[in-house]
Amino acid sequence: MEVADAPLAAVLGMLRGHGLSPKAPPPRVASVRPPGAGYPFDDWAEIYDRVYADLTHDVPFYVQLALANAGPVLELGCGTGRVSLAMAEAGVNVLGIDISPLMAARANAKAAARGLGWRAAFQADDMRTLRLERTFGLVVMPFRSLQLVTTPSDQRAVLATAAAHLATGGTLAFDVFNPDPDLLADTGDEPFVDSIVVQPDGSVVIVHATNRWDHAEQLSHPHLWIEEHTGEGVTLAVHEREFAMRYVHVGEMRDMLADAGFEVEAVYGGFDGEPVEDDCDDLAFVARRG
Repeated sequence: MEVADAPLAAVLGMLRGHGLSPKAPPPRVASVRPPGAGYPFDDWAEIYDRVYADLTHDVPFYVQLALANAGPVLELGCGTGRVSLAMAEAGVNVLGIDISPLMAARANAKAAARGLGWRAAFQADDMRTLRLERTFGLVVMPFRSLQLVTTPSDQRAVLATAAAHLATGGTLAFDVFNPDPDLLADTGDEPFVDSIVVQPDGSVVIVHATNRWDHAEQLSHPHLWIEEHTGEGVTLAVHEREFAMRYVHVGEMRDMLADAGFEVEAVYGGFDGEPVEDDCDDLAFVARRG
């Protein structure tokens, strides 16, 4: 067991009092990618919000960090704005980056529909190479976004991007799944029900999944079948999606963060400040740029 380095309340306290406002206007940068050009995760844009409609357990963690931190927030791998828009609703200005123009466009549409377009802005870009002419007080990468770049060099490039957009003393927060031994040893190839999500209109999304491990490259290869049904059980659509994620152990992540110029302040075994246990699902990192 690895104990969290600092209590979550203490980390939040350290972030307060920097003298900058988290409500400064977000930067406005035109999207550098045209929509509809077949970019990664474009095929998720239309269904993402329905598949993850009940994914909220990590939101308070990131919103608390945003409220405690100085200055606007940069989210790398923002998807359709699930976390960024929660920050905006809490009064924090945020710029979200996603490699998919369709995901970024959907996030902007949601911001406009909620009256948050002046507080939350989204653009399509590659988080491995992004370089904006400004810095932020906080950079976040929720929901395992870092793991969607699947080589050590690309993950290091993303951490370099985060460092490049943080002033000295700025904070980086992100999470990855915990590659515990039992999980990595599970080589079963039988499909399983990953989630059942009831939508606000009463329809239901059922996600079936299989996974294949490549331990030599530290890769997980999820394969999903996503069924959409009416509340009465009539099938509306079936979608099939595959992607890859690179898993990282705590020691390796600490080394990568140190090489990128970060000092790790805390590693949690979840989003409530709990310690890291072998069987925890998530590893949440909070690091400060030196």
